Parts: sequence; structure tokens; C-alpha cells
Amino acid sequence: MYGIKITEVRTVKIVVLKKSVVCLGMLALIYGLGFLNGRFLMPVSPVTGPAAKEMPIFYVQKKAQEVTLTFDISWGEQTLPKVLQILKEYQVPATFFLSGPWAVRHSEAVRMIYEQGHEIASHGDRHVNLSEYPKEAVRQNIAKAHQDLLSVVPRVAPFFRPPNGDYDDLVIDTARELGYETVIWAVDSLDWKNPGPDYMVERVLKKVFPGAVILCHASDSSKEIHLALPGIIKGLRAKGYKLVTLSQLMENGTPGRNDPR
Repeated sequence: MYGIKITEVRTVKIVVLKKSVVCLGMLALIYGLGFLNGRFLMPVSPVTGPAAKEMPIFYVQKKAQEVTLTFDISWGEQTLPKVLQILKEYQVPATFFLSGPWAVRHSEAVRMIYEQGHEIASHGDRHVNLSEYPKEAVRQNIAKAHQDLLSVVPRVAPFFRPPNGDYDDLVIDTARELGYETVIWAVDSLDWKNPGPDYMVERVLKKVFPGAVILCHASDSSKEIHLALPGIIKGLRAKGYKLVTLSQLMENGTPGRNDPR
């Protein structure tokens, strides 16, 4: 579907000179913390399961000054209309990652998203950390959401964002077997924490870069995103960025699979 880059994993060999029991103890402590000479030996993200060799997409490598706004929805119905109104006012296409159960319960809202020119992608079925489940449960989660979304709209983009951004090799491989590329994000607006509109605007504009996938939410837990969106959109455009859907961002670009966060 898209060019796939497998992250190369290199083994780091550490030679330890047994000078004393104390030195060995200190080295064991340092290794246990996963830190040596200022570098983590095994980076661990709070939103991932076991370290993955098959990395998801975090951004798109491209020269064009393009970025995408993405919105996750798993519950609620109050925030979405406010978000859609702003996107319509500023003529911004976006990509919405929808959970299957929410889409079935709010089919009219889903059709409104689609008819306004936005892209529908998958946010899975049950909102659980999929890295904690066996392959068949992961497969059922993704497959059920796919069926639910297609029961509402005629097309679902081939992108899957796992609930909570939680993934491992099994999740990524299973999604790919079902026709989905796993997409996380490069820039988190932190709207789910409701830190204030000004904070969100400043954060996005500070961290954005060409090809960035920006995470927002249109669930009701995001109570301020509609207040921040105008500033985010105007600020991005002032920096020369064009806002596009994720599929449009992927055109003439290469998936960025190294986590920039």
C-alpha cells in the first residue's frame, strides 16, 4: 500500500571490567534504569506496549509544507458539532479516527463528517490497550470496527489508530493483515487534558513540522478543542502550512516510522 521501512535494531555490546563489586553494582543499577552515557538503551513510551520492531506511522516525510489534523472519537456527541463547524468555516479537511460502537450509535453524525469532505479512519472497537491481548482478540477488534464503519459510510481510509495509541508488533502486523496501516501521531495537542486554548495553540505551533500528524479529539472529554482550533488553523497557515487529510498527506511522501516525540 505504502512504502514500508523496517526499523533496524542494533545490538549494543557492553564490556564490563570487573574491578570491584561496587562498580558492578553501579553498572547494574545504570543498566536497570536503561540509561548509559545519557542514552536510553530501550526507549519506552507511555502509550506503547512492548518495544516494537515494526514501527507505526508517526508523520510523513515530504518537502511540501503540509500537515494533517486528526480527531479521535470514542464517546460523546457535544464536541463534534463545534469542531465540524470550525472546520467548515475555515475550509479545512481532516481525518477522523472513529471507534466502531460510537459510529453505529451516531450514524447521522458519521455521515455528516463524511459528507463534509472529511476522511473516516478506524479507532478500533473496544477502547482497550490492544498490546495486552492475543492476536485473535486484536483481529476481532479491528475487523469488527471495520464492519461497523462500513455499515455507515461507503469508504474507510486504510488507517488504524489503536485505542490510547497503544501498540506492539502484534497489533501492527495484525492491522496490516487486515489492510490497515497503524498511525499514531507526531504532535499531541494535549486537548484531552483541557490545558486551555492558548496553551494548545502555542504547543502545536511550536512542535509542528512538514508532514506532521497532529492529534486532537472530538470526544466530549475534549472540552476546549473548539476554542483552540481557530488559533491552531490560523497559526499553521501563517507559517505557510497547508492542511490536508491523512491520505492527501501520504501522497508523494514516505511514512515516517521513527517516533519524533
